[in-house]
Amino acid sequence: MKKSLIIVIFTVFLALILSFFIRGKQGGNLSLNFKEEGGTLQEEGGSGEQKFKILGSISEFDKTDNVLPIRNLKELSPDLEETAGIAVLFTKDRNGSILYQKNIDKRLPIASLTKLMTAMIVIDKYPLEKEIIVSQEDVWTEGESGRLSPGEKTSIKNLLYLSLLVSSNDAASTLARVIGEKKFVELMNEKVKEIGLLNTHFANSHGLDDKENFSTAKDLAILTQYSLVNYPSLWEILKIEEIDLFSQDHLGRQILHHVRNTNKLLSEPYVLGGKTGYTQEAKDTMILVSKAPGKVEGNIILVVLGVDNRIQRTKTLYDWILKAWRWE
Repeated sequence: MKKSLIIVIFTVFLALILSFFIRGKQGGNLSLNFKEEGGTLQEEGGSGEQKFKILGSISEFDKTDNVLPIRNLKELSPDLEETAGIAVLFTKDRNGSILYQKNIDKRLPIASLTKLMTAMIVIDKYPLEKEIIVSQEDVWTEGESGRLSPGEKTSIKNLLYLSLLVSSNDAASTLARVIGEKKFVELMNEKVKEIGLLNTHFANSHGLDDKENFSTAKDLAILTQYSLVNYPSLWEILKIEEIDLFSQDHLGRQILHHVRNTNKLLSEPYVLGGKTGYTQEAKDTMILVSKAPGKVEGNIILVVLGVDNRIQRTKTLYDWILKAWRWE
């Protein structure tokens, strides 16, 4: 009898231990799965909190007199015939309010607007005064802007100017080659995650058509604001109307590059700078940045994608922003 009782007690005790062990193991698996899912979401959504956010549109029916800007409903929205576009007011709290929008989350080719990210990586990683030699492969890159020559010796700073002011694909290719195109593009996409861009991916440093090189009007507005705050030297370059750059050919003779900015809106009131682009697939693209007029503190970022005349369409949108909203 005692022996049977001992066996029963031992069996119950063993069952309890086994039960706790199984439950604990299942709980560990649940925790592990949660971390794995969280890791995936983090990877897809970007690394950390987005630095700048676009919260939404300013109400067109907000009649509060002490809140600027205030919509002037007599001014109808312009028809730019663009594929996508956005105008955003960013204030000191780092949040953006939409003044104009069309297809702002549509993924599109962006052409040389890509070079904004290229410039940020160069500023992060390269000594700007270092001189490098342009290769034949660099010069073979599609496009004639910049007119670099094989064997030409020039500074990284000069190549940065050529990339930003005249959208030289040769210059962008040369810059990427310093550490290798693959590594350079990896850094570009790491920066995408750092900024928190959800619909942007880069496949090259110049922006020539590639199905894996895309962004949206909204992401480009956030990217631009990020660069304004964190890379002021980039915007010092982009506001230059023209400049002479000097380099040497393979025989040591001086080469002069007289560079004129492709952005023809620099003389417009309040404008701080901008970037243009074009490929056959992307069509004309443009970013324009201005200081907010009147009593409003902040800046306005315009992005226009897929248009037939970037300067004219962007100016139309810019003029509308100044008239369609009351700034003081």
